[in-house]
Amino acid sequence: MFQGIRPLTLAQQLGSLRQDWPEGQGQLTKHGLSWLIPLQPTPLSRIYVIRLTYSALGQWPHVHVVSPSLRALAGTRKIPHLYCQRTIQLCLFAPWLREWKPQQRISRTLVLWAKTWLYYFEDWLVTDDWQGGGIAH
Repeated sequence: MFQGIRPLTLAQQLGSLRQDWPEGQGQLTKHGLSWLIPLQPTPLSRIYVIRLTYSALGQWPHVHVVSPSLRALAGTRKIPHLYCQRTIQLCLFAPWLREWKPQQRISRTLVLWAKTWLYYFEDWLVTDDWQGGGIAH
């Protein structure tokens, strides 16, 4: 599908984020793209602030929840579907399966996937059963 299509530049990704998620804020720096956005999985959910960073083409974007603390919400339980428990990096796709490609808009993939992940996280907080699918870690 994306063969022969050039990856989007960081500036293009930032422009798309600004257009699709005007309530967010971000910038390009010498380290790459950084974007903060409030997300509410459902009208009854709390509001989460996520930070999305994308350092360079050829690297994978990273998504972390800035607030509230997922660790505090989870208590003593290990949070499911994180790339890293220490940094609380959300597992939104399997990079080795190329489920996300740099030709895709972050604003129309990863932000929506993060919102869905948060929905399943809230369900897990209540049921202690992860229903969001994915590959076991």
